[in-house]
Amino acid sequence: MTKIFYYILTIGLILLIGCAILPYWNKYLITTDMEEAAIYGTKHSTADIEKLFQEKIEERGYVLEPENLYIEKDENNAVSITLTYRDKISFFGIVLKELEFTLDVTEKDVREVI
Repeated sequence: MTKIFYYILTIGLILLIGCAILPYWNKYLITTDMEEAAIYGTKHSTADIEKLFQEKIEERGYVLEPENLYIEKDENNAVSITLTYRDKISFFGIVLKELEFTLDVTEKDVREVI
């Protein structure tokens, strides 16, 4: 009987750790999408950057509000993207902690000098 209890407890702890890691994994994936959009943006307009980034985020299943996404592009084609969003750690539908992330990515247009 105690072995079954320990197995259930172990499985529960593994699930809890997985639920705690998930928002940080999503943060990493969103950051990589932002980097890709910023690199794309060094050659394209800010509207194209926003469209590409929104498509990538929707593929991941997130719905982000446009007012939380800031895209800046300067005269040297350096692109800066800032995103603020909320995520949560939940375990079987119970929200354990609300998290707010602010991600900032900057990419420059790099040209080779010959």
